[in-house]
Amino acid sequence: MAKLLIVEDSIIVQALFQELFELEDTFEYDIAKSFEEAKLLLKRTRYEYGVVERVLKDAPHGEIIALLNRHNIAPLVFTNHIDEDFFDEFEGAKIVSYIKKIRFNTEVNVIKQLKQLQANKQTKILVASDSKIYSTYLRQNLKLHNFKVIAAHNDAEIYERLVLHPDTRLLVLDSNEPYVNTLEVIEQIRKSAENDKLKILTLVDESNSFATSTLLHNGSDDYLIKDFSRDEFYVRVYQNINKVC
Repeated sequence: MAKLLIVEDSIIVQALFQELFELEDTFEYDIAKSFEEAKLLLKRTRYEYGVVERVLKDAPHGEIIALLNRHNIAPLVFTNHIDEDFFDEFEGAKIVSYIKKIRFNTEVNVIKQLKQLQANKQTKILVASDSKIYSTYLRQNLKLHNFKVIAAHNDAEIYERLVLHPDTRLLVLDSNEPYVNTLEVIEQIRKSAENDKLKILTLVDESNSFATSTLLHNGSDDYLIKDFSRDEFYVRVYQNINKVC
């Protein structure tokens, strides 16, 4: 059973989580009431997931995020405010998602996200890019959400990977040529009945209505203009893997 660490200094929120998890049998969990208590628990227990309050009384500047990252945990982070400054401050941190505290259903939504992370372990995504650096960036972000990630760096490898992994749910296709001929790849994939349920998310360099409409017309399910934020990338990924085939 997956092990979860919750770090929260609000007695009310702690009680809500305890009440909700009494109805669940998916996670074993511990609750730390402070940064120092979390440090002690992390020394003796290996956790797979973390749900943390960004501002703690003994760690008011998000130090808890860095602590969990040092233990190879990418947490879900509670916060009262989300803006550009917030994103900039934690851009380099490994974080699954930010959860804005609202009056109702916040804790329920957290559990839904945790269950989604569990389900993602069975979901294969193929990342195709001729740039190894960019491919690594995309794969690392997908792995934070527990997806099974496969890589391809040219047209031939894309077709090879899809034959070896016919249950792949999503192809993230970098349109950077010359090693990946985007339109040809999409057209070839759509000719195969074995790939009829595969979703294709194409990454493009700029917004060009003719180019993007051509991609969609020829079989790409969606596109995303590069220089996207990490959160925008995740939204598009989930939108596509959750589409009804």
